Parts: sequence; C-alpha cells; structure tokens
Amino acid sequence: MSIRNVIAAFALAVIGSGVVSAVPGATAAESDSEAAARLRDEITAAIGEARCRNLVNCRIVGLGVRPCGGPEEYAAYSIWDTDREHIGNLVFEYNLLREDLMRDRDMVGTCEQLLQPNVDCIHDRCVAVPGAN
Repeated sequence: MSIRNVIAAFALAVIGSGVVSAVPGATAAESDSEAAARLRDEITAAIGEARCRNLVNCRIVGLGVRPCGGPEEYAAYSIWDTDREHIGNLVFEYNLLREDLMRDRDMVGTCEQLLQPNVDCIHDRCVAVPGAN
C-alpha cells in the first residue's frame, strides 16, 4: 500500500470519526498532481509575508523530495506571525505526496542535492539566502 493510500485511509477513518480531515477541500476525483499543487499553494499562503523583527523569528523548511534524496526547494518562513504546526502539517503531507508521485512515475534525477540555504531577516521579511560552502 502506498503512502498516499495510507494517508487516504487514515483521513477516511478520521472523517468517519467526526474529526475534520487534515486535507481541507480534497476530493476523491482530485489527482495527486492537483493535490500537490493545491498543497503547495496552501503552504505559500500559510507562510504569507514571513514578517520578522530579527533573525530569531526566521526558519527554513525543505519542500518536496528529489529522486536521490533531499528537498526540491527551500522556503523561509516566520515563527513570529505564522502557525508553525499548521505549516509543518502541510509540508509533511506535501512531501509525502511528492514522494509518492515520484515513486509512481519512476522519476529519476541527476542525484544532485540542493544545499540548504541560510535564512535571514532582511527588510522585516524572512528570506532564504545562499549558504557558504
């Protein structure tokens, strides 16, 4: 059973128990690609402006998965004005879905991993900046 099917089965069990689904707006007819795109949009919306007063407010998160490991991209977000748990849940589900899509489509890559960028508070916004090698 794929990870996506396990998540779907869990969601059905949760919905059947009266608890709200972790994937608002998901439909049975929604393809995995559409679900991934929707989740990515939700992550962007949840991150919002990523406002900060200083660096201590900023964090970095890896999004998606590459065929040989590591995230597809990184995003900076703020813990000052963001629900960390909500973003964490969205990212977790998005990453699982992207991994499932990659496996289902037998995707391959060059096996290059992105270096995790640093994060900084620039002009009151959290931003990802290239890290020193």
